[in-house]
Amino acid sequence: MTEAKSYWRLVVFRCVSCRRNEAFAEESCVVEPREDQIRTETYQAFCRHCGWQGEAHGISAVEMRSGVERRTAIRNK
Repeated sequence: MTEAKSYWRLVVFRCVSCRRNEAFAEESCVVEPREDQIRTETYQAFCRHCGWQGEAHGISAVEMRSGVERRTAIRNK
């Protein structure tokens, strides 16, 4: 058995509708995300408070989190 790594990132934005810091965008990625890469992308975000959905640019993020998601893969025999 081999161990495969995948990464995730969570980007938090200020909602354009209710102005709360509750608009989130989540995604997984193959390589470890870096802040300069996160800031240059556009995300599909949704607000957990008012339900707003739309595009948000990484440069306007108020918070960024990332981590490793470990999965165990079965080797083909």
